[in-house]
Amino acid sequence: MKLFKALAKPQAAKPQAAVVKPAEPVLSAADTEQVLRALQQQTKTLTAALTGIRKQLEHQPYVVAELMRRYNHLIDGDMPMPVLGANWAAIAPTILFIVDEVMGRSARRTMLECGSGASTLWTAAALRKCGEGHVTSVEHDREFAEVTRQRLVDHGLESWATVVDAPLVDTEVPGLGTQPWYDLSGLGDITDVDLLFIDGPPRPTAPLARYPAMPQLLPRLAKGALVVLDDTNRKVERDITKMWASDGAFDRRVTFVKDVARSTVLQLD
Repeated sequence: MKLFKALAKPQAAKPQAAVVKPAEPVLSAADTEQVLRALQQQTKTLTAALTGIRKQLEHQPYVVAELMRRYNHLIDGDMPMPVLGANWAAIAPTILFIVDEVMGRSARRTMLECGSGASTLWTAAALRKCGEGHVTSVEHDREFAEVTRQRLVDHGLESWATVVDAPLVDTEVPGLGTQPWYDLSGLGDITDVDLLFIDGPPRPTAPLARYPAMPQLLPRLAKGALVVLDDTNRKVERDITKMWASDGAFDRRVTFVKDVARSTVLQLD
């Protein structure tokens, strides 16, 4: 009986050897080469960005020291100034450049801004120290314009700066058609502007939101005037500077001067 049971017991199946198929290539040689080139380009871009950040961090102690030196020289009392680089405000290197243009050998005295804020206060303080000049800022946001006006009063700078309410209205721009830009009807007859600082309108208002500044304000700019466009760390603003400086764009030549942190400085002939 045990024998029959042993014979009746099912035998375990022998494992079969797995059939190994040759692996199919995921990418062709050409595709692999294309992926490698893309990775190399991304690595190069990332390395450049990290290098820029490292340089900014290394430069930061100097910027802070210079800003404190200007504050002690220009600002009366212990009134705080607006935080730089926050809520769309210009950053310290750009502010220092503008202040130096006012107080240095260039002695720029008639200033115009697209967008008010921290730059308005610092420019007004520099002009007060020099004893002459005025900065006028066009601002599309009525509430923010009032905030800037109050800050000017708080610092005793209201005689050195004017903030003009300039809502965004449909404006005909040569080569671009119609797009929102500042209503300049309240700007008056300001001419011979020797420094134009452009920090508005906000980018979402139009694909090339800040391009109209040059064609709209060019007749008001003096010979040799500087144009400082903020936020040229963004591609759109970099493209705008190239469009302005291209041959034949305007009846006056626009040339690149230098980059200052995330701003670009141009000059009119």
